[in-house]
Order: sequence, then C-alpha cells, then structure tokens
Amino acid sequence: MTIQELASLMAVISFLGGIAIFLFKSIVIKPLQTSIDLLNDTLKSFKIRTDKELELLDSKVNSLEKKTTRHDEQIKTLFSKGGEHK
Repeated sequence: MTIQELASLMAVISFLGGIAIFLFKSIVIKPLQTSIDLLNDTLKSFKIRTDKELELLDSKVNSLEKKTTRHDEQIKTLFSKGGEHK
C-alpha cells in the first residue's frame, strides 16, 4: 500500500468513527442524560415534599410532648391533692 492509500483509508476510518460516535451520542447518551435529568428533578421534588412533611411531623411531636408534660403535671397535682385529703 502506498502512503496515499493509507491516508485515504485513515480518512474513511476516521469518518466512519465520527459517524459511529455521533450515533452513539444520539441513540444512547442523549436519552440517558434526559432520563437522569428527569430523575434529578423528581428527587428534588421528593426532597422538598419530604422536608415539608418532616417539619409538620416535628411540629406535631413537639405539640404532643407539651401536652404530655402538661398532663403529667396535672396527674402529679391530682395525686398530691388526693393524698392531702386522706
């Protein structure tokens, strides 16, 4: 083979390689990137919703702790008053 034939062969191989890379990106990488972006958006939305729910649950737990403390004090008061009447 001559140098010209080798150069032509390299040009054809390079061209076909470029087409293969372009097709791979178009067929595999682009849809995969789109799916990753959608998943990322879904996870962000899930995190925001979960954070709001956790705040609500934390608020409810705090409220219940306050009520429990108040009830405990009321029970202690009732027992201490009950003991005085005997």
